[in-house]
Amino acid sequence: MKNMIKAQRYRFTHSGVLWTVIAALFFFALIAILTGSYNSAEAALRSVFRDIAVMLLGSSVYGTIILSEDYSNGLLYHYIAAGYKRASVICAKFVYYLLGCCILLFIYPLLSVTFTAVICGIETSYVSLSLDFIVLFVKSLPLYLGIMGLFFLATILFQKAAIAMAISVALSLFFTGFPSIFRNVSFLKFTPMIQLSSITASSFSVEYLITAILSLCFLGLCLGGSVLKINRDQF
Repeated sequence: MKNMIKAQRYRFTHSGVLWTVIAALFFFALIAILTGSYNSAEAALRSVFRDIAVMLLGSSVYGTIILSEDYSNGLLYHYIAAGYKRASVICAKFVYYLLGCCILLFIYPLLSVTFTAVICGIETSYVSLSLDFIVLFVKSLPLYLGIMGLFFLATILFQKAAIAMAISVALSLFFTGFPSIFRNVSFLKFTPMIQLSSITASSFSVEYLITAILSLCFLGLCLGGSVLKINRDQF
């Protein structure tokens, strides 16, 4: 497991996929900033964390690319043939996949809010803005992690990049429209999509805490399902 972690760390630090995805997302955010979609950094902060479409699409594309390439180039087979346990391979990839998603979820809003502050200014103070940013990032992270786990599982299940990408993007679009469709269904208030859509409007409510715990539990189930799938595959 230790050697596999090192191998995945090397690939993570030498891959430009994450920064390419962040650059692409920021390009569209920059267009919104320059066209006057935000009148202040605070408005950009609320919009970036409340609009889950960009985050989900970015994470799904990033995850599909880095996970499916091991299937397409045969590297996964070589890991297993070299004697690495299948569970250790998946767990190591899972760790660095989540790390990449966390960086994406942090850097993209940070760049968007920072550039908006420079161009449009701020309404309060930089200290207040920074604290609000940290709170929203911490609140959103466990909610996003459950969804990231689903993207990971989808790629492990379907393996082929085109199929996995299509499914992950379709899920992203469905999850984006989920709050407007199912907001009035009471038991669905415990889903990450509903909580993320109102993340700037409430504090750490009971509904949020329950949803965060359920999301992290679902993340663990997705890892377990991925390990089970890889153990049953024939290479």
